[in-house]
Amino acid sequence: MKNFIQTKTAKTSYFIIGMIIITAMMFVVLTNSKLTASLRAPKIVFKEEVHDFGNVPRGPELQYNFRFTNKGSAVLKIERVQTSCGCTGATVGEKTEYKKNESGEIKITFNTQGRSGHQEKIISIFSNDPETPQKDLKVKCEIVDPGE
Repeated sequence: MKNFIQTKTAKTSYFIIGMIIITAMMFVVLTNSKLTASLRAPKIVFKEEVHDFGNVPRGPELQYNFRFTNKGSAVLKIERVQTSCGCTGATVGEKTEYKKNESGEIKITFNTQGRSGHQEKIISIFSNDPETPQKDLKVKCEIVDPGE
């Protein structure tokens, strides 16, 4: 046995086995650190992501609030909101940071003046949620002419 341990084949075998063990240990450590990091991250969760106003007359400004909660462990930061059209407004208010399990809302306004037919508008929410740094919300409606 002593002679086998000193052979080139045995040394190569031990080296390969050692490398496999080291690689497996590194994989476990890296996987767990990514898992741990994702558990410590913020996570924005909306109660709903689409709101349908239904049939509405042309003219009034429509309003809706999308509610969200930080389901992560770290502080959620709403960095900015952006709309797909000038006829749509979106604000997060003065508060932009939310602790674990804290809720907030994105206030949406949609001006129906000068529009008709089916409308769909996208509101993009940018945050520090590493899984979804951009979350798109949608408002839609069917604008009907009051004279029709």
